[in-house]
Amino acid sequence: MTTATTTTRRECGQCPALCCKNLSIRILRPRTRAEIEDLKWQLQFDTVSIYIRKNRWYQLVEGRCIYLGEDDRCKVYPVRPDMCRRHNPPDCEFFGKFYDVLIETPDRLEDYLADRRKKARR
Repeated sequence: MTTATTTTRRECGQCPALCCKNLSIRILRPRTRAEIEDLKWQLQFDTVSIYIRKNRWYQLVEGRCIYLGEDDRCKVYPVRPDMCRRHNPPDCEFFGKFYDVLIETPDRLEDYLADRRKKARR
């Protein structure tokens, strides 16, 4: 076992399974008014937000994985999905801000897009 793997496991052992309490889905940046309105509608739900990291857009949906035990440990860890295997420190919620921009409301989305349009015009 490498030092990096040991460090990762130790750090994950201290985490309250934050990554198992949300679903991050890569989405395309909205380009049309219809796409913007669709995202605004989704942001009306208190379990949905959008984040941008390295110019890539993601939808974040809060919810608990069905395989997460009451002790916040994975019940299927030896056979967990590849997505879970790839999710490692320091690129995770436990280590702080994992996004460049967080959008939690329809108004915030409109403000963000308006700001981007202003910057593009300059």
